[in-house]
Amino acid sequence: MKHPHDLLIDDEAWRAINDPATADAVARSLFVLKAAIDSGPAGAQEASAAILADIEAAYLHTDAHRAALKLYLLSLTGQLQPEDEPLRLINAAIKRGTAQIELSRQSRARKRRRHLPRD
Repeated sequence: MKHPHDLLIDDEAWRAINDPATADAVARSLFVLKAAIDSGPAGAQEASAAILADIEAAYLHTDAHRAALKLYLLSLTGQLQPEDEPLRLINAAIKRGTAQIELSRQSRARKRRRHLPRD
C-alpha cells in the first residue's frame, strides 16, 4: 500500500461482491485482524498467518489454479514433454523467483551498509 488510507477492497470489488451479508462478514474479519495487529507482535504474527491462510484459500478460485489444474490433468495423460511437466515448470519458476528475491535482499543490505555512519 503506497498510502496508509489505500483500500484493501476498493469500490469495484464491493460492487462485484454486492451482498450485504458478505460485506458484513468481510468487515468483521478485517476488524478481528486489526484487533490482532493492534494487540502487539504476537497478534500481528497471528494476523499474518490468518491472511496467508486466506490467500491460500483464495488461490483455489483463481485463473492460476484453473490453469495449474489443466496442466496437471494433461500430465496425467502422459502426453506432456518432460520440460512441460507441472513440477518441473513450477520448481524452475520458484527457483528463479527465489534467486531474484535474494539478489534484491542482498542489494538492499549493501545499500544500507553504504549509508551507515562510519566510526
